Amino acid sequence: MRARLLFSAAFALLCLPLFLMHANAEQLQAQAVQILLRDAGIPTDGTLLLHWPVADSSQIEERSQVLRAATRLPLDTNILFAEDSGNFKVPLGAGARQHRWRVVADGARLDLQADGKILAVTRIGTRWSLIPPLLAILLAFLTRRTLTSLGIGILVGGAIAVQGIGGAISYLHLLFIEILWQGILSDSFHLYILGFVVLLSSTVAVITRMGGIDGMVHALVRFAKNARSVQAVAYFLGLGIFFDDYANTIVVGNSCGPLFDRQRISRAKLAYIVDSTAAPVAGIAVLSTWVAYQISTYAPQLPTIGMAESEGYGLFLETIPYRFYCLFAILFVGLIIFLQRDFGPMLKAERAARGSDGDALDTSAIEEKRLEAKPGVRGLARNGLLPLATMILGTAFLIYLFGAQAVRAKAAQGDAQALEAIAEGGNLWIRAVLGSSDSTKAIFMGSFAAFLLAIFLAVGQGLLGLGESLRCATSGVKSLFKDAVLVLIFAWSIGSICEAVGTANFLVALFQDLMSPNWLPIILFVTACFVAFATGSSWTTMAILQPNVILLAFHLGEQSAMGGHQLLVLSIGAVLEGAIFGDHCSPISDTTVLSSTASRCLHIEHVRTQAPYALLTAAVAIATAYLPVAIWGVHPFLSLTAGAILLLLILRVFGRKVLP
Repeated sequence: MRARLLFSAAFALLCLPLFLMHANAEQLQAQAVQILLRDAGIPTDGTLLLHWPVADSSQIEERSQVLRAATRLPLDTNILFAEDSGNFKVPLGAGARQHRWRVVADGARLDLQADGKILAVTRIGTRWSLIPPLLAILLAFLTRRTLTSLGIGILVGGAIAVQGIGGAISYLHLLFIEILWQGILSDSFHLYILGFVVLLSSTVAVITRMGGIDGMVHALVRFAKNARSVQAVAYFLGLGIFFDDYANTIVVGNSCGPLFDRQRISRAKLAYIVDSTAAPVAGIAVLSTWVAYQISTYAPQLPTIGMAESEGYGLFLETIPYRFYCLFAILFVGLIIFLQRDFGPMLKAERAARGSDGDALDTSAIEEKRLEAKPGVRGLARNGLLPLATMILGTAFLIYLFGAQAVRAKAAQGDAQALEAIAEGGNLWIRAVLGSSDSTKAIFMGSFAAFLLAIFLAVGQGLLGLGESLRCATSGVKSLFKDAVLVLIFAWSIGSICEAVGTANFLVALFQDLMSPNWLPIILFVTACFVAFATGSSWTTMAILQPNVILLAFHLGEQSAMGGHQLLVLSIGAVLEGAIFGDHCSPISDTTVLSSTASRCLHIEHVRTQAPYALLTAAVAIATAYLPVAIWGVHPFLSLTAGAILLLLILRVFGRKVLP
């Protein structure tokens, strides 16, 4: 309890400066206007006359840049401002039609109106917007009750969101209609993820009961004869399933759990390996669903600096040597496994699980009745491998199939990029497919196919009856409902609350005035860390920051010796890395929840044991990579080498053997 109080006090002191700093008011409003334009849907023809009065002439060019970014217009597009009317004249396309819109401020609320009708509404972030996520995180560490902590954060955030806008009816409507029903339970993305978790967990329960997991364990024993080799199996599986982080997390966590139990390795260590070889691997893989999304967050803005949107993938490849956190995170996991050294809370969890101080007791594992193979059933590896292989290969195939169908549909409608991808083929075609595919639907259907195959194998071989198989599958869902389904729903809900109160936008505006050419990548990395940590979403962080980074980085770079293109590459990579790091440390992140769920690890134990490793990796990335590269122009490979050596030395000096 003392350690939790000390950590909570340190966390509160760390967050205190955020409440004392002043956010850039102009940046706050500019981001809010971008959200309004996005939500309203920008017309593609004629001219937009946007009534957005300015306080002084210095704001005109800044707001013109905001409008270019929001409407994705080239850098040389002339946006005029009429002082007499307070209108910005934005040329959208051919045609004489004029769209007259107004930005109307009402306290913390900002409306976009046309002909007296409200097109979109958003809220300008304030200091109050930091309270919901930070309160939930603080309570999670202090009480170790994830659901209760998230629930309090949601309730408090809902009250902040409707303050000055509506009363109790608006409060209940926001929480239960807008967020729970419309935002989660009626949203295909969230439903596919929930279905994926439930189906794959049910599949694992069935193949466990019919002896498939035991068969896999026996088959892998020759490769996993000790603690090091068992962890290495999980590590290389994590590296191998690179095309999607969700698929990586669920498959590696579920399939390797029994191997870890056999060698008395803590589930916290499995969750760490799973989490650190999911997003970091998918984030830098040449082809993955993550790559497609990451490119989509900045590529549409490239025309604003004179680059073609199709150059987005080339820019992504240029960022890989600068993806310091992901590269160091993957390396550090390998070093820990090879040296068999740990420190901090992870060392305590490992020693408890190995029984170095007495009887083995994995304090990080979820307390549940472990499902075992049916007595008398022969454990066959194929009964476990076939459903899991069906899930992995089926998902990969469906991602390609859905993406190919979407690209061809776009081409039939005359989309230039789709037509080019079909004509060129090769990598351009694959990138277009991954960028257009519905990966969550593919994951859901892949897991459904695996579930059906598991039932077929169990019943077809006479290992289990149909009724027993379905009861077994249901028991698998029951054990996960509280620790996975509810936590995921609550994590998504507090993410929606953060969006409603403007948490991410406030944090971005908070750091806006600190930005300078050489320090920009470091500031962006730290900003992305805070945003992802507070909101629990790396994808949301990327989507918010990247459109604003393109113009900013290029212009600042042009004014420095580094050059616009080099600073652009560094800055894009910094945002992507900071978003992944913040997401890794956040107890309200869905990927963190899935990692602990798949590994059957207590959620807060996974966060507590992983955080020191993630923080160390990020600190090394800043000290040996971002600072030298951004400030002094050191080659990235020299920084990577220095960082790798420093991580090795730290582990050798401060790390301890689990079994002394």
